Formats: sequence, C-alpha cells, structure tokens
Amino acid sequence: MKWYHNSYSEEAIAEMQKEAEERVRKMQSRQRLTGEENFSRPPLMNPQKKPSLPIRGDNDTMIILALLWLLWNEKADRKLLLALLYILLQ
Repeated sequence: MKWYHNSYSEEAIAEMQKEAEERVRKMQSRQRLTGEENFSRPPLMNPQKKPSLPIRGDNDTMIILALLWLLWNEKADRKLLLALLYILLQ
C-alpha cells in the first residue's frame, strides 16, 4: 500500500476493500459452521430499579470518601489520595 499526503491511493483503497470483503466471507463461513444465527439481545434494565453504589454506610468510610472528593477537586498530592484509597480498602 502506498501513501500520498495523508490519504491512500486508489490501488490501496481497492486492496483494503478486497481484504475487508474476504474477512466478511470468512466470518460468515465460521458463523455457518457454528450454527449460531440467532443472536440474543442483552436484557433491558428495569427502569424502576436505580443502580446503587457499592459503598459501606459507616461514618468513617463516608468521611474518607468526602475527603477524597474534596482533595481531588483541589488537585491534591496523588500520594495522599492513594494513601486514603488504601485506607478505604483495608
């Protein structure tokens, strides 16, 4: 493939298109071999159920999280933020 000023030549485009078509044919043949033509949709989320954060509700954890948030907004030292995160994981 040859480049010309940040764009592809006509031959390069034709070659890439041919390669893409070949990849599509290979994928379709693999799909026919596995017999998986029926794709299932992902389950829809229940709109009434709100996702909850996996945060423990004790006071110490909430205070450290608030402190982390404040320090993060103030562009505090990363070592300090990592130390507070380490405390949360303990």
